[in-house]
Amino acid sequence: MSARLKHFSAKWIRFAVKKCGKSKKRDDSTQVETALVPFLAILLALGAASALGQEDAEKSPFADPDMKPAYTPQCHEVRALTRDRETGETRVDFSVTGPLALVHFDGTLAYLGLCGTPPDPKVLCVTYQTNDMKVGDVVTVAGGYSRPNPDFIVLDPCLAQRAEEPAQ
Repeated sequence: MSARLKHFSAKWIRFAVKKCGKSKKRDDSTQVETALVPFLAILLALGAASALGQEDAEKSPFADPDMKPAYTPQCHEVRALTRDRETGETRVDFSVTGPLALVHFDGTLAYLGLCGTPPDPKVLCVTYQTNDMKVGDVVTVAGGYSRPNPDFIVLDPCLAQRAEEPAQ
């Protein structure tokens, strides 16, 4: 155990100490419990807000990071579903299914491109491997959404799987 951990003290458990036959509550455990009540209330409120952060609409291809969206659109639906969605400061995930138009591996990253037939925006999935996917394979991609321009969506980081494969 490192010296730094040896000096770490946490007072989370309330207990009684017997001194000369009398039970006595530790004052510091009561103070910590009193201080924790507002903190726990804030955590509960933030947890509820995060759960509400999931998109409410049935047809939303967006979700909180690493969460599965309620709906995975096809390429022809992407423009309408993303029309007013801007890239924010916090990550939001997006998912789409369509045939691959680009498969490229540069030795470090894999780039999977799909959609892009006008008027559909191009979608680029930046991931770590191609998993033997080929141009023409129908895949579902999901990842961190950004929109550098109205005709281009980048999902980074991104996961891709063949559409017929079960979701993980």
